[in-house]
Amino acid sequence: MSYLLRFLILFLFSVSSIFTEELKLQESNISFIAIHPFKTVNGKCFGTTVSPMTLTQGANGLQVPKLIKIEIPISQIKSGDENRDEHIIESLGYPTVTNISFSSTSITAKENEWTITGNLTVKGKTKTIQSIATIQKEGQETILSGKFQVLMSDFDVERPSLLFATAKDQVSIEYKFVLKP
Repeated sequence: MSYLLRFLILFLFSVSSIFTEELKLQESNISFIAIHPFKTVNGKCFGTTVSPMTLTQGANGLQVPKLIKIEIPISQIKSGDENRDEHIIESLGYPTVTNISFSSTSITAKENEWTITGNLTVKGKTKTIQSIATIQKEGQETILSGKFQVLMSDFDVERPSLLFATAKDQVSIEYKFVLKP
């Protein structure tokens, strides 16, 4: 009898592991678009730290984590122009403030989408934001991507100006996280 019980327990563990797999974060891309009357600025955020680094893929899709945290080092924000980058990081409060951070407060799943709500902190000011993240499977990769908009004025970030023309207040943020087994 104990042999049969051991066999059933091992069988159940092996079957459950067939239907789940750990996915590790392989790539994180966060970019922004700011529009100025003379130039559309496309920037990227490098050195981003994301937690958790591993998610579980089960029979019912990607398992929703309890919390997502993202840290972006302000000094690693690049737009392709060193002078402009210097002004961007200065307007974000660097070196007094060193990071932009996001911490989720709720994540709800619906089919291949997550509605992520959380607190975005820029220049010491925290605002609640919400984004719809789409989950796509491409071969071995699981891609979580989405976008949202923020207003510079919500975070007391001075809008850049050139020749009496000022950039739009709205900045578009796009993100893409690639996970693989």
